[in-house]
Amino acid sequence: MSLSSAGNNPRSANSDVPRFEVFVPAQAGPPPTNGRLGVLGGAYNPITRAHLLLARYSKKLANLDQVFFVLSRVLPNKPRLEVSVEQRLEMMRLGSSGIPYISLGVCSHGLFLDICIALQQIYPQKPEIFFITGRDAAERILTWPYDDPAAALAKMFADFQLLVFERQGKFQLPGDTLVQKYRNRIRTLEIEENLDTISSTVVRKRVSEGRSITELVPVEVAAFIQEHSLYRDFAEE
Repeated sequence: MSLSSAGNNPRSANSDVPRFEVFVPAQAGPPPTNGRLGVLGGAYNPITRAHLLLARYSKKLANLDQVFFVLSRVLPNKPRLEVSVEQRLEMMRLGSSGIPYISLGVCSHGLFLDICIALQQIYPQKPEIFFITGRDAAERILTWPYDDPAAALAKMFADFQLLVFERQGKFQLPGDTLVQKYRNRIRTLEIEENLDTISSTVVRKRVSEGRSITELVPVEVAAFIQEHSLYRDFAEE
């Protein structure tokens, strides 16, 4: 899997236009016309086994053709991170190597609506899009203080659906009537493994304490973290 720049897109000169700065297509090739594409966005600081399990279960349960791991350069709900985008992307590459249905990319923007615009530039076959989230992220997305919530939700669910995995509690669809009208575009999925104990935060904390992370991340990612002395000075947010 090699990293390729998407910076030659003719729209990329405008920094306000969401775009993929790096796009690593899946080894299996592009999704078929009108196929089904899962999108799993995040900070990937670092990628964990939970990310890979979510991809596998999403593909199986929602009959997806591919899963796209999206690393956003600017995250709407997180401060600037000490570990660079390039290092996190390399860990994503190492952790997903050999999984033919996973694509990787770095997006200039972080909101799902913006990522969806950027996806249209690199997937001309227009696959049906499913954003994969945990319970907590889904609740934030559905209640985010958009400038115009009604318009934002209408655009959101016209362009994609949500696949919600229950994490650290049961997912409850917000009672707001603006959200309730899109309940058929939101699907809750169950996973056999308990992922509550696997998170990037736990990985960073364990590294700072000198403890093993072998059961939390792929072995290649653990080696990269050790080689580059990442997360040694982690302080919990």
